[in-house]
Amino acid sequence: MGYNSQQKLSDNLAAIRIALTWKEGQRLSDEEVLVLKGYSGFGGLKAVLFPAGSKESWVALNASEQDLRLHAGVMELHQLLQQRLSEEEYKAAINSIRNSILTAFYTSAVVPQAVYGSLKKLGVEPKHLYEPSAGAGVFVTEAVAAFPSLQKVTAVEKDFLTGRVLTALGSSIPVPTSIQTKGFEQTDNSENGTADLIVSNIPFGNFPVYDDAYPDEAISGKIHNYFFAKGLDKLKEGGLLAYITTDAFLNSQSNKAAREHLFRNADFVSVNVLPDNLMKDTGN
Repeated sequence: MGYNSQQKLSDNLAAIRIALTWKEGQRLSDEEVLVLKGYSGFGGLKAVLFPAGSKESWVALNASEQDLRLHAGVMELHQLLQQRLSEEEYKAAINSIRNSILTAFYTSAVVPQAVYGSLKKLGVEPKHLYEPSAGAGVFVTEAVAAFPSLQKVTAVEKDFLTGRVLTALGSSIPVPTSIQTKGFEQTDNSENGTADLIVSNIPFGNFPVYDDAYPDEAISGKIHNYFFAKGLDKLKEGGLLAYITTDAFLNSQSNKAAREHLFRNADFVSVNVLPDNLMKDTGN
């Protein structure tokens, strides 16, 4: 099945509608949980970059035919957010969506299932899982299914709306779960050295992260390099970091300093190779 942008937008709208009406302490139905799990972010939906307005106004801004097919759904998104949020929150939500376009490519369940299957073969049974770029929580929900040993989950997600979806979904997880809607660089140093397992499909891109703890541009100059370094900080002695990464991180000269930092501060355990079209259906 190929990437269906209209279906993805429709699924996102359904999940956001539940997330924005959910109240703390409210019990979600099984159907609502499934809808929340269907949220996939806006990484493959660049039509959300266009402003609320008529199709004609989009055409004037050089919208493609594919963009125009999503016009009605994007207008529904604006209307939903305006109805459920304050003016300030609405603007923050739209800005957050637009800022996440380059990194919000979410993951199908087969990916964490493959990761956790590999870890279980190694005899790994974590008690505290930390997810630094959690999205809608697929690594969290699959971990709870895979590891009966789990006693605590910490999940971090920067995007405003995705954080709301994740918070609602987190209420259905039968393990104490802390959801933080903030950037990984804003997390507290008191968490350092606490996690047994750090796992994620981290963001990738040639843009920097600003963190006083990492002034060296070789680490903080690219967001994926930063996530490796910061992830190691959160691990307790003997913990494991398991990220979905790229051929470029492993081989590119531009990432050499970050690799050297990683292997100076951690022991390499294993690598598993996944198909290069793995994210085609979920993120295009």
